[in-house]
This record gives sequence, C-alpha cells and structure tokens, in this order.
Amino acid sequence: MSDMGKLDPDDARPPYRQIADDLRAAIESGKLKAGAQLPALASLTSEYEVSVGTAKSAVAALRDAGLVVTRQGKGSYVRTRPDDARGDDAGELEQLRRTVAALAARVDAVERQLADR
Repeated sequence: MSDMGKLDPDDARPPYRQIADDLRAAIESGKLKAGAQLPALASLTSEYEVSVGTAKSAVAALRDAGLVVTRQGKGSYVRTRPDDARGDDAGELEQLRRTVAALAARVDAVERQLADR
C-alpha cells in the first residue's frame, strides 16, 4: 500500500489517527475490500515510520469503529460494511462519526491554510 502516503507533520491529528484515517479511506473507497487483510504491523511501522504501538493504536481505532476484525496471530481483516453488519442505529452512529471526522479534517485544512498566510 505504498501509495497511501506518509504522515503529515503539519496535521493536527495524532499519528495513529492519520494512519487510521488513511486505512479507513482505503476501505471506504474499495481499495481494501471486505475480507482483505490490512498491511501487517511491521509494514505499517515501516511505511509511516512510527512505532509498533502507534500502528496498533491505528488498527485498534478501526476495530473500535467496526471496520476491521483482528485475529490473534493472523492479522487484521476488513469487515463487511458496518451498515450491513449492524442495526440501523449503529449504522447511523457510524455515519455520524464519519461525518464528524470529515468535518474535523476540513477544519484542520483551513487552519493550516490560515497559518501559512
């Protein structure tokens, strides 16, 4: 997944969140399909130049959001879409989370632009 990019040092989000958001985008775009294995922790640490703990936190954030499942000793895999796997309330909550995350990213981008002036 070398095309997912490195961390942005000017991004206000913590490194684990940047990684989680990159992986989330790959899942939501279909680049990582349901059942696909996420890159191994070693690959994430190398690609993003972070510690294993940071990579684990990124995967944990995706797991907490219901996007991936982790199998001990086997890795992490993309789940079916949370809206398909959960009830309507959980699907709406996940949609709200995605909307808030997208809005936060837009606010961060505007703040960075203003800081560059």
